[in-house]
Amino acid sequence: MSKKLRVLQSDNDRDLEILRKISKSVDKEEIKSASFQSFLDDLIYTAQNTETDEGYKVAGLAAIQVGHDIRVFCILNDSDEFEIMINPEIKVLKDKEIVATEACLSIPHTQGNVARYKKIRVSYLDRDALRRKERFTDWESREIQHEYDHLEGILFTDKLVD
Repeated sequence: MSKKLRVLQSDNDRDLEILRKISKSVDKEEIKSASFQSFLDDLIYTAQNTETDEGYKVAGLAAIQVGHDIRVFCILNDSDEFEIMINPEIKVLKDKEIVATEACLSIPHTQGNVARYKKIRVSYLDRDALRRKERFTDWESREIQHEYDHLEGILFTDKLVD
């Protein structure tokens, strides 16, 4: 049975130190392990069963946000289901950026405007360790870039614009 994991908070010095780590790649053998698959279930369960303090539904959650410095995150896709991305690589397809308001479970009571690329292509491994490539635009593109930043130790507050 899946369990809800504790989401690290930027206002806690120890948590912030972890959130600033650059996450490590995951090898295919580890992806196939029962313990890793169980962790993915817990990550999704946590995303599905957590709200922001303002009452908003979670759009994505990176492994580092629950204390695991591995290159994994889940995002809410257009089908309203959480999709796992492991070892993602992003390629910008259009230089056009859109500024919009973002928030983050790890930074409570904070919102701000961030510029993100409108159109990207992501190459990643799915939870079966299969290589996938997909194009994303608009909201999904923003979600992926936000979660990808977590893997690099970057918080959205590092990218605020006026």
